[in-house]
Amino acid sequence: MRTEDPVYWDPQLNVYCLTRYEDVQLILRDPRFSAERVDYYISGVPALLRQKLKRYDEFISHWMVLADPPRHTRLRSLVARAFTPQVVEGLRPLVQRVADEMIDAASARGRMDLIGDLAYPLPGVVIGRLLRISPADTERLKGWSDALFRLLGAPVPDEETIEIGHQGVVGFEEFLRDLIAERRAHPGDDVLSRLLLAEEQGSMLSDAELISTCALLLASGHETTTHLIGNGALALINNPDQMQMLREDPRLIDRAVEEILRYSGVGYQSSRRAREDVEIRGVRIEAGQIAFGFLLAANRDPDRFPDPERMDILRKDTRHVGFGGGIHFCLGAQLARVQAQVVLNTIVQRLPDLAIAEPRLEWIPSFLVRGLRALPVTFSA
Repeated sequence: MRTEDPVYWDPQLNVYCLTRYEDVQLILRDPRFSAERVDYYISGVPALLRQKLKRYDEFISHWMVLADPPRHTRLRSLVARAFTPQVVEGLRPLVQRVADEMIDAASARGRMDLIGDLAYPLPGVVIGRLLRISPADTERLKGWSDALFRLLGAPVPDEETIEIGHQGVVGFEEFLRDLIAERRAHPGDDVLSRLLLAEEQGSMLSDAELISTCALLLASGHETTTHLIGNGALALINNPDQMQMLREDPRLIDRAVEEILRYSGVGYQSSRRAREDVEIRGVRIEAGQIAFGFLLAANRDPDRFPDPERMDILRKDTRHVGFGGGIHFCLGAQLARVQAQVVLNTIVQRLPDLAIAEPRLEWIPSFLVRGLRALPVTFSA
């Protein structure tokens, strides 16, 4: 597709599919394309089910990733105050301790599921620290996050998926409404308290926006980190020369994570709506039409990356689009990087003879994220 029809019209999805790096960057950065596209996610749903989606639709409409300036600017600037570099870097010792504890629990067995036993639960602990919530609440939040993304990433949502997504919204709203009330009464040193403090200092953030923004941070942060760790571990196992290089020099971990984001990233695609007629490579995308920018295809574009199908943690240029681009570049990118750097380095250093334990791995069915359901591995106990 990238070679023969890089601006491909898909009649089933009713979207243009862009697969070249330059074109994907264009729709992510060009103001002629809008991020406000909530209605696309429910456009193919039968009329009888749309009423069930109304609350979900209203909920995600407050997400900054689905907003244009000036609304996007206001939301992002507010949240950025709570995710300072000092806050993110300060989490490294916690991530290291949790990763070591989870590997300790499996080390004697010589076998573990890197997703279920490590990559999935670890972000919940970090989120719990950021929001100052209990482990029991973290478990519920993870379930609601999965529910939101299952519906958002469903190619053709059915009644069961819609109901699950609806329950995720209801759960988030009830939990966060109570948590916000508690933090207003007893603020502390956590992300939510910082958001409330910024609100009181003059930002016009409604309760609905605050609840929805917190849910976005929880859901996207959990999904991104889990699958970045899983995809990274799989890529290293499948490229043993790269794993050995990292084992011999742990200082390469920053470069390794950036190459993993290019070579086997998490973000599947990022969509935009044309504000006006735009021509790309001789193809006219009319105002109102949706374009999918396929991030994984862009990151393996041979016109942008030499020998793109080869994993190379020493690659000098890894300016990938794994975290999107433009004004919507992932706000939690550094938090995901920190967790992936710590966990992947710990896996490489502590689990010798690492190998995949099952002949067939299953990928989750999603148009939004690329990740494994499970990654069972064996290693020397």
